[in-house]
Amino acid sequence: MRSNVGNHGNGAAMEARHTSRLTPHASPPGFSRRHFLAALGVLALPLPAVAGLPRRTLLAAAADDDGPFFEAVNGGVPLRLPTRGHGMLPIPGSDELILVARRAGFWLSRVNWRTGAEIKRIAPAPGRHFYGHAILSPDGATLYTTENDIERGAGMVGVYDAASLARRGEFPSHGIGPHELYWLVPGKTLAVANGGILTLPQSGRDKLNLATMEPSVAILDMPSGALLARYALSDHTLSLRHLARTTDGTLGVAVQAESPDGRDVTDTPLLAILRDGALTLAEHLPGWGGYAASVAAAGNVFIATALQGDAILLWRSDGAFLGEVGLQRPAGIAVDGERVYVSNELGLIAELDIARRRLAPLATRAGVKWDNHLVVV
Repeated sequence: MRSNVGNHGNGAAMEARHTSRLTPHASPPGFSRRHFLAALGVLALPLPAVAGLPRRTLLAAAADDDGPFFEAVNGGVPLRLPTRGHGMLPIPGSDELILVARRAGFWLSRVNWRTGAEIKRIAPAPGRHFYGHAILSPDGATLYTTENDIERGAGMVGVYDAASLARRGEFPSHGIGPHELYWLVPGKTLAVANGGILTLPQSGRDKLNLATMEPSVAILDMPSGALLARYALSDHTLSLRHLARTTDGTLGVAVQAESPDGRDVTDTPLLAILRDGALTLAEHLPGWGGYAASVAAAGNVFIATALQGDAILLWRSDGAFLGEVGLQRPAGIAVDGERVYVSNELGLIAELDIARRRLAPLATRAGVKWDNHLVVV
């Protein structure tokens, strides 16, 4: 049965039915959802270093006691970063990628992920800062980045020569706080997740407009950047940030709940779907923590990491909830054909079996906090 979005009474009942599908035994009184997930044995998984990792290379930004860094998880040379890294964009046919600073970001680097060498680093244009993500044109010649016009507080898309990283121009993102970009029609139609949250360098990561924030998904004609459509949810406090697309063309949008009035956001939805010309909320259960760190798609299944809810969440492309797998502080997701890899903030890399709802731990790195994104090359 489908849950009634926003009806937590129905959601609580659905949660009980859902957990009974995962285990034949009823939970004892006072046994919380987190305790149940812990009992599955996947919340804390001590493992040896990297022996179980796949032959394909996993890339991640991370941090340890010495500060932020980037590396190829299975065998690369770490590259120390000036501040925390975020979005990673592999350059096809090479051992290089574009790495973008976390918002508010003031650097973007071209990196050799195999050697750990930083090939070139640029700063944003005067009066701009980066918002954490970039995307290449289909021919690989042009790089687009999400940026902030600091004086106006307006979202922009920066345009760069992909080889030299020379800036060529910009156009509006048609919203505030643009984050991830996704090609709907490569080279022609671009989706931009406008988080709706205004931040300024002088106030750090403080969110300045929560009472009036306007998150949206903007659909742009390319390469002009002209606005074709803009979609928003009825609840303006649900920030829209990361994007993924299923094979049937449905766009999934990870949600970050804000609380301008101090309300508890623990039970808010974590996935919106853009399908059949409408942006709607997928089914949800209570207790997911209000923050989806990342979203990915494997076939016609959406996967999201509930960082504060200690769970990996699964939906069909129509928004029907399929189930969850417990994992403490889950972060990045990488999809490689039928294989799905997940990281967490406690140094774990694991493989997710969607059909069986199971995690197979691959490696741990003590003291390492993997960032929100994981990429396979």
